[in-house]
Order: sequence, then C-alpha cells, then structure tokens
Amino acid sequence: TLAYFPVWSFAHEPAVTLATRLAAASPGDLNRVFFTPTGGDAVESAIKFARQYFRLIGQPQRTKVISRYLAYHGTSMGALSLTGVPAIKTPFEPLMPGAVKVQTPYRYRCNDCMNLGACTLRCADDLALRLEMEGPDTVAAVFMEPVQNTGGAFTPPDGYWARVREICDHYGVLLVSDE
Repeated sequence: TLAYFPVWSFAHEPAVTLATRLAAASPGDLNRVFFTPTGGDAVESAIKFARQYFRLIGQPQRTKVISRYLAYHGTSMGALSLTGVPAIKTPFEPLMPGAVKVQTPYRYRCNDCMNLGACTLRCADDLALRLEMEGPDTVAAVFMEPVQNTGGAFTPPDGYWARVREICDHYGVLLVSDE
C-alpha cells in the first residue's frame, strides 16, 4: 500500500472502491469517475472534457468558459483564466482566451439589490445576458463554486442555482460545480 499513487494509467483497490461509492451515490445514470490529484487539475480536466464533448457532437466552436468575478479555480493556466481575482491572475496574463466573467451572488456588494429587501436574482440573470453577448453557440461551460470562498465564504441566494441551471439548459451549456 502506497501513500499516493496516481490513477492515470493504473487502477488500485482504494480508487476502485471510492469510484464505486461515488458512482452509486451519483444521480441518474452517472457511472464514471475521473480522479485528479488537485482541484486545479480537476478544473483543467473539466475544461478539456467540455471542449471535447462539444467537438464530438459536432459543435467545435463551443470553446469559451464562463465563471464569476471573485471566483478562485486554481493556479494552472486554464484554472487561473477562470479565476476572477485580478491580483491573483494579472501577473500571468495573457491567459487562456475565451474565459468570460459574470456577476458574483454576493448581496453585500451587489449593485442591483444590496439596498433592497431581497435579492432580485439579477446576478443569475447576468449569466443569460453574457451568454447572449458572447453568442451561446460559442460557450462550452459555466464554472461556479457552490460556496464561494474568495473574499469570505458566502452562498448564493435562494433560487440562484435553479435559475442558473435553467439558463444553462436553455442555451445547451454545461454547468460545472467546482468543489
């Protein structure tokens, strides 16, 4: 038994056991697991999977990825491109082209509803606006953290995820949960 062994080319009992448990707990007919050694590698892999998926179904122009301002997705070039914190990514620009940002569901800093009694979900609707501006047929995936941690740990308002899922489904864009 080794403390660490990558599963790129070989399987081992702990990885098979974990993959089986994850597949059994997954919704619907999801039955495949792809392990990566780090979160940044997972984001890089998801970018590649999204692009490969659209290439395989005859939509190779879908290469752009959308993420949120203040998001942190990792320090590799693709993951850093999705990161929405200028101080972290600016020293390494230019980064991967086609990385687009949308509003963060952070009511404290939201220009649309911070002084209202409730969230308007304008932060979610910004995704639809950006998809239209970019051309929905050029966007492969939307990457979002369920709980955003850069700048504090905050969760989106009620209804946010349902609206994001609805928008992604409407435009045929993949939704990647980074966590």
